[in-house]
Amino acid sequence: MRIIFIVLIGGLLASCVDLEKSTQIESIDAMNSTLDSIEIVLEEHTFDSLFPMQRNSYAIENRVKNYYVSDTIDLALGRKMDAFKKMRKNMEPLARARQTLLSSIKEERLSLIDLQNDIDGSNGEREKYGEFIQFEEAKLDQLRALINDYVTTKISVIETYESYYDDLNEFSFALLPKNKE
Repeated sequence: MRIIFIVLIGGLLASCVDLEKSTQIESIDAMNSTLDSIEIVLEEHTFDSLFPMQRNSYAIENRVKNYYVSDTIDLALGRKMDAFKKMRKNMEPLARARQTLLSSIKEERLSLIDLQNDIDGSNGEREKYGEFIQFEEAKLDQLRALINDYVTTKISVIETYESYYDDLNEFSFALLPKNKE
């Protein structure tokens, strides 16, 4: 009777471990899917024209700064230039954010592979697998926030650039002395 009881308890404990293990693997699979989605969004929002836009914006700002002389303040021009300058200043952090996201995605993918291998092989501290999964989920939440901020900033930069570039470029070239054109 005792032997049957011990075998039943042992079987019950073993089945609970397997149930927990499958739930943990499902969580990691879901996190991998989320990571794939983040990577797809980042690739869809590649910003190939960032550096030419940055160079053009800087050139306009320099022409206006060097050649604009007026004894009255043009409020509309000031607002355009202010928005344009803020847009240009957001471009450099945007490039850094993309690189940060790329490296973070790669790092997170490796972390998830390691965690899944540990769970599959029952390596390490099994009682802490839940904590490790929560930690990785928190990192994914940070990546989601970073990608949302990146996309929002990118869209804002492009909209501002397209709204003001033609007018300000034309205006800045009109400021140049006739012999320098």
